[in-house]
Amino acid sequence: MSRWVRALALPGLVILLGFLLRAAGLSAQSIWFDEGWSWHLARLPLGEMATVTAADRSPFLYYALLHFWIDLTGETSFAMRYLSVCADVATVALVMALARALFKKTGSLPVAGLLYAVCPLAVWYAQETRMYALVAMFCMAASYWLWRWLRDPLRLTPLLVSASLLALAIYSHYYAIFLLPAHGLAVLVILVQRSGNWRAYRMTARDRLRKLFRSVGRWMLAASGVIIVLLPWLLFASVGFAYDDGFVFPLNTIDGRFGEWIRAFAGGGLARPLPDWWPIALACSVSIAIGALALRKQWRALVFLLALSLASLLSAIVAVRVIYPYRSVFHPRYLIYAAPFVIILIGGAAQSLPEGLGAVWGTRFHVSKRAGLLAVAGLVPAALLGSLWLPALAANYTDPAVARDNVYAAMAHVVAALVPGDVVVVTRDNYAVQYYLHTRFAEETGRFIAVPSGLHGVLKSDADYVAALNQLNPNRVRLFLWQDGVVDPQKLVESTLWANGYEIGELSFGQIRLPLYQVQQHPLVAVPSEPVDVRFGDRLNLAAFWIRQEAVAGDWFYAVLQWRATQKLDVNYKVFVHVLAADGSTVFQRDKLALSDMMPMTTWKVGETVRDAYAMVTPANLPAGEYRVVAGVYNPDAGAARLHAQSDSLPIIEDSVILGTLRVHKR
Repeated sequence: MSRWVRALALPGLVILLGFLLRAAGLSAQSIWFDEGWSWHLARLPLGEMATVTAADRSPFLYYALLHFWIDLTGETSFAMRYLSVCADVATVALVMALARALFKKTGSLPVAGLLYAVCPLAVWYAQETRMYALVAMFCMAASYWLWRWLRDPLRLTPLLVSASLLALAIYSHYYAIFLLPAHGLAVLVILVQRSGNWRAYRMTARDRLRKLFRSVGRWMLAASGVIIVLLPWLLFASVGFAYDDGFVFPLNTIDGRFGEWIRAFAGGGLARPLPDWWPIALACSVSIAIGALALRKQWRALVFLLALSLASLLSAIVAVRVIYPYRSVFHPRYLIYAAPFVIILIGGAAQSLPEGLGAVWGTRFHVSKRAGLLAVAGLVPAALLGSLWLPALAANYTDPAVARDNVYAAMAHVVAALVPGDVVVVTRDNYAVQYYLHTRFAEETGRFIAVPSGLHGVLKSDADYVAALNQLNPNRVRLFLWQDGVVDPQKLVESTLWANGYEIGELSFGQIRLPLYQVQQHPLVAVPSEPVDVRFGDRLNLAAFWIRQEAVAGDWFYAVLQWRATQKLDVNYKVFVHVLAADGSTVFQRDKLALSDMMPMTTWKVGETVRDAYAMVTPANLPAGEYRVVAGVYNPDAGAARLHAQSDSLPIIEDSVILGTLRVHKR
């Protein structure tokens, strides 16, 4: 009994450390947008949940588990996140189990487990009400059982268990499917290498080849079973997967996406600052570990870990590059399950650590000094990785700059500042807002409206929005803006309030903006644009515009332009709005890409009218008086050459159209 206690004591302490790091401060940070979406889905009936997740980027399994979990534990942030904690603590144990199976040495077991326990990327997503920790657990378990099958391909049970666990992982997140080709590569290389050893059993070449084909065929049948199990869901969800949100993102390059994952692995997230030497530390850590395994001639373990980490990463990144080159369908967290394999590789360098320490310190271990020094040197890769991870791990708990969006603090401020006649407009259905309305501020639910409704909606018209506000007849409108550049690229929400009132003030909580507007007229009207026909070049027309004709020095000035492409545009032009003094000098201005860089002119549909909103601060020292407002278009890639402007209704000056006069008053 004491032997088992001694054997399990150190792994138990590592698991305990992993649990404490993941449970510490579990409810300290606010529920954010993605977690609110998980909460919303988990509360749906299972049938409706399946229908909704068919249009989402991850299947239903995690949400179904969370559905039953919150029935048992409740809907607090601590309870909902605790499911991820449990899954990732299980992954700590699985990391040590696979390290033990691969290396058969006790030294690699605690080192690999300890590294995963303190991995900032793993800890961060173990504290989130999302499926990533669950996916990592299923993928690790599937790979552990695959290795057990590779040791004895005649046994079918480990292979079936591995395939079943991989199917569960894919039903938790689509990106787990990229572990399947990685498994296939590992199986092929290891079985081919093993077939060379079958000569010791005096097998003929034909028998060896037959046995190899039989073993590979069994894996292929198991892999086919995974696809067959997944196929009904893929057919059901094919319409909604990777939905077209209408935006253009930067090209998904293979080196760029691979670099994103490496940086996230090194520092726990893309937003965390890292020291300048982090690429050297990470490269040395991995290369030394690979060298240590090569010196020990542990080729199968090395091939297995490299295949499962690199092949899964590269297959996912290449697939994204080929199938969705301009879509936002990649994030390093989607491939979080590759991190444990790299960690086991680095931990494997220290596999003979107990014997090595004994040799160095002269205790009872009977090994050579050379072997002992080699074992102790195996700690170098882990130490290099720890030098990157420990500061990043501390930042998870202490650095406000890397905290999740504080939706709760923003909600508390908004609710505390509400007065009779206030309405809060939230950009799209922000389910983190809905969560806190449900759990903390239920009495204020009727004063919140979502524009547009639905998770994936993009606001394309202000008609419903104006009608909803007029039904509530507000005196003030508070905006709760998060990712409004994506949800409302034309700034329909804000520009409507520009034309119907004025901004009182604004407060920000990280990425959350909370501008407050005083409404001056009832009912509210759409932006009263003046129709015009101004032609810029031979493909772009200014169809209408509106400008604020009076402003106070030091306060906001607004302009709203409405564009229409008469032919397909092949250049993403910039637009300028300049305010000119009587002598023609520019007193203040705004130059920018029309709409945004995610909806460039090159993607505009011919004949469609889009709204392009401009907000500028009038200089506080600007003398009172009248100023001209002009607008124009230029090519930023051709020396800022302006497009030729023509108009039958508005005056043109230096290829810019005069929109009107701004009267500036002193405060």
